[in-house]
Amino acid sequence: MTHVVTTFLKHRGAVLLTQRAADADTDPSRWDGLSAPSAGGSAAAATEARSLVREATGNPEVPLASAGEPVTVSRDGEERTHYPFCFTAPSRDLAGLADVADTEWTTPTAIVDRETVPGLWEAYQQIAPSPETIAADTAHGSAALSIRALEVLRDRAAVVDDWDALAEVAADLQAAQPSMAVLANRVNRVMNGAEQSPAAVHDRAIEEIDAALDADAAAAATAADRLSGPIATLSWSGTVKDALLELDAPVTIGEARPNREGINLAETLADDGVDVTVTTDAALASVLAREEFGAVLVGADTILPTGDVVNKAGTRGLALAAEAADIPVYVVTARDKVSKDDTFHPEEGPATDIYDGEAELNVANPQFDLTPGDLIEGVLTEDGLLDQRGIELVAAQHRSNAEWRPAASTTSH
Repeated sequence: MTHVVTTFLKHRGAVLLTQRAADADTDPSRWDGLSAPSAGGSAAAATEARSLVREATGNPEVPLASAGEPVTVSRDGEERTHYPFCFTAPSRDLAGLADVADTEWTTPTAIVDRETVPGLWEAYQQIAPSPETIAADTAHGSAALSIRALEVLRDRAAVVDDWDALAEVAADLQAAQPSMAVLANRVNRVMNGAEQSPAAVHDRAIEEIDAALDADAAAAATAADRLSGPIATLSWSGTVKDALLELDAPVTIGEARPNREGINLAETLADDGVDVTVTTDAALASVLAREEFGAVLVGADTILPTGDVVNKAGTRGLALAAEAADIPVYVVTARDKVSKDDTFHPEEGPATDIYDGEAELNVANPQFDLTPGDLIEGVLTEDGLLDQRGIELVAAQHRSNAEWRPAASTTSH
């Protein structure tokens, strides 16, 4: 049996495929990811995968996105075990690659139609997102998970022949994270805007992935253009992060207990040279009262048609403190985070994150809170400042996009 570490380098929804040389000893002229013979075993393979990525990019800091289970395929009398990994590349710049005839950044579904090394698609499926992994994901925000949901639609559309099967996948994706309006909105736009065929859904999903990534970047640019520092925020938001990097003003960040996502944001900004102060959530209100701030800037999990904002627990308290200190509060987000209805889905985190002792205590660990829209100065999006009338119009469009669903696909699976 042959053991191979197979690594997929990912950037903006595309993966890097490499074509082997015509005179290669194994699988000549076939397409592959980044691969090399492996000593076998997941621990060794992880080290080998990082070495491949470092050699290909010249960058030792490319983050690991996912590691899949080993998968064994049998073809032409040969058994091959892949140890699959996926890394998220910050760019598509590559260093020299030995024994490679060609490289291409392309949709992963291109693997289906190419002459590849045995088992490449099976290896990719081990690291690809699924409704199950999206449902279990507590590390990524709603924008990132919405893009993963679009990737699921794209990938499934490449291998199924049945529209009804895709409708079931779309329903499963929405049921995976029912509180995330942006996930439902983006899935609905693909399904509503494509003809009822897998090929049409595949192509529309690719377009929507690019549009979603562009929307988040444009919303961040809107915030950077309109605001001046110093800025206060809390927790983690990729769009807030990008806005603050572009703004390059002093930032004070609430750590966002119990998981302290704000520390991750603080470290990321500090690594890029931003002047960052971190504080406890409880102290953030007093910091706002005694120091000068140009604005409070937060992200959003969901914006309700009423203008109320669902975001990381602590946002409501921060907005109330900002109102008392006469500091404007802005939300930066893509328009797709506007919900089609007024439903608020409260979620509780694990009780042990707050208390794991032996006393008989009730524990409240809300993950999100609801901030009234009248505490928000404005919502900054890819299309500029969105007022209340604009929010209502966007919500109406999202409701229209949701009408694609046939009756058989409206139940959770």
